[in-house]
Parts: sequence; C-alpha cells; structure tokens
Amino acid sequence: MKKIYTIILGVFAVAAVQAQCSVTFTSTQNGLTVNTTATGVGAIVLPAYGWDWGDTQITLNQQSASHTYTMAGTYNVCVTYIDVFDTATCNATSCQSLTITSVGVQEANSGVNSISTSPSPFGAATTFNVNLATSSDVEISVYDVTGKKVETVKDGEMNAGQHDIDWAPENLAEGIYFVQMVIEGQVLTQKIVHTSAN
Repeated sequence: MKKIYTIILGVFAVAAVQAQCSVTFTSTQNGLTVNTTATGVGAIVLPAYGWDWGDTQITLNQQSASHTYTMAGTYNVCVTYIDVFDTATCNATSCQSLTITSVGVQEANSGVNSISTSPSPFGAATTFNVNLATSSDVEISVYDVTGKKVETVKDGEMNAGQHDIDWAPENLAEGIYFVQMVIEGQVLTQKIVHTSAN
C-alpha cells in the first residue's frame, strides 16, 4: 500500500512540474481604438503580459491595454502570458483576428506618433524611425526582457515630423530588447533583436 501512495504522489509531483499556463482575452472596439483585457492562469511567482497589436506596435506589462490604429483593417492581435521567473513551463499566447473600422468622421487628424526600427535583428547598430504628430517632449529608452533600462537614447524636445535616431550600443549581450517611446503620456513599445556584430 505504501508503494502505491508513493507512486501516486510521484505522479502528482511530475504533473505539478509540467503544468502549463493558459491565457484568453476579450476586446471591445471604438472606431480605430481597441481595448483588451487578458486573463492568465498558471504563473506562480511573477505573472507578466505582453500585447502584439499586429501593426508592429507592442505593449508590455499591462493585463488590460488600449491601442489606436492609424488605419482601418484586419489585424492579428496576440497576448502573451508568462511567469517571468519560469518561462520554460509558463509561456502561453492567445491570438484573435480583429477587423478595425473607422466610425463617423475620424480621419481629420492624420498625424500620428509612431516608432519603428531598422534593421532588426541588428548587429553593431540600428536606427529608430520616429514620427511625431506635433513638437513634443520625448523620451526614448531601451529595456531588456526583465524590464531593466539599458540606455536612454533620447530625452528632450523633438520637432514634429520624421526623425532617424541611430543607436550603436557597446557590450550589449545578444537577445531580445524593447525600445520604448514616451510622449505626452502615450507609451509606444517596439521589440528589437540584437545579434553578434560581424
């Protein structure tokens, strides 16, 4: 009988170790803006959420998030849910195809704030392509996957329009990073991948 209990306890222990996370999300739309809320299950130590809006923009560390698209269309929106300290056993993604339509007369302001990078993956250097709707105080910083700030690339006033900001980090480990632009309360985040420079 003791052997049977030992076997049963062993099976439960293995099942506990191999337990996986899961995530679902709901969304509502208002014109070009989509509002989402995710529900993740399984993270034990430190749960974290990340949103990929399907238009090169992402949002990190928010269970509920909002995003405004620059144009109507169909986008593949995904949320990823992880346990920061155990991504090997807790890493789940859920995606939905959302059709975004503009309502009424909402096309008046075509100027939008955006940031993208090229190239990515990058070796020795990459360029941040920034578009500003109006002259604003802007902070552009790079973070690692743990949320630690690697470097502040720009902090100050920038004129409206297109800007190219070159970034050539020194002694940066290979891996995934995030460039984040904060402008008048709006936070835009872009994933970048660093590989060894040849």
